[in-house]
Amino acid sequence: MFKKLKGMFGNRPILVPNAAGLAEGEGRTIEVGDMGSSGRQILLCRVDGKIYGLDTLCPHAEGGRLGRGPLHEGRYAVCPMHLYKFDVRDGAPQDVSCGHARTVRCEERDGNIEVYA
Repeated sequence: MFKKLKGMFGNRPILVPNAAGLAEGEGRTIEVGDMGSSGRQILLCRVDGKIYGLDTLCPHAEGGRLGRGPLHEGRYAVCPMHLYKFDVRDGAPQDVSCGHARTVRCEERDGNIEVYA
């Protein structure tokens, strides 16, 4: 269903209001689509004044999800199940042998966050 809707709307972003509410070094989650179907959870983060997005599903694929709240050292999202850390800027794993977390293009514009999921 989500893929069908995405096809109808093309590459139009999802608007998340109140970009200023996302503090430096913090992450918050949004849900895109139907989570019971093909929807996704996206972790939105602000690092060095820029907004970044990661799919919350840990690439280790055992059901862990990257957590919201303060980022480790102000730039790393953490999977609470594995304690794996991922750089929110590019999804790169830190100090573990694991795949990259999936990044999601985000832009801050007119007080909103545009998410291209």
